Amino acid sequence: MKKQKEDKSIFTEYFKAFYLQYAGDLVFFARQFVDVYAGEDIVHDIFLKIWDKRSTIIVEENIRNYLLSMVQHACYDYLKHQQVEDTFMNKAVQQIKLDELKYYESPKDYLWDKDKMEAVYDSIEKLPSKSRSIFKKAYLEGQKHTDIAKELDISVRTVETHIYKALKFLRDSLSIFLLLLPFSI
Repeated sequence: MKKQKEDKSIFTEYFKAFYLQYAGDLVFFARQFVDVYAGEDIVHDIFLKIWDKRSTIIVEENIRNYLLSMVQHACYDYLKHQQVEDTFMNKAVQQIKLDELKYYESPKDYLWDKDKMEAVYDSIEKLPSKSRSIFKKAYLEGQKHTDIAKELDISVRTVETHIYKALKFLRDSLSIFLLLLPFSI
């Protein structure tokens, strides 16, 4: 029993040294293809896979090349997945915009009275703080998604996700209000 604990402890120490030796270079390599957060996640996931398969791993001399190959394939998979997600997100945002356009039957519908505008601003204030901040920067201040991402040190994809969720929330929360109040034009 004591021998098993020593073996696990020795392997854990070797694994820590192995991680410290290669992780930095692998993250640097991954960052050539993906953002820093995704690169760190990819490398972390690779080391978790290695840890999970520690009983069957055979260490070779060219382990660095093998690790780089794993990172390269993981980055490729990540980017392909992002491409699918981006396509879905773009279609969803376009559909929301089309739904908004269909909602208005005539140009007079654009002229809202004070109560309706207050309802919109009240709904915006009910958004979670991060989504509210991003939504205001994008729609009230007219900032581009890339500028918001740089300012908040997050990915453009995260900005788009917050905006998508905010638009969905606003559409859902305001649809009842807009149906109950007749337009006074």
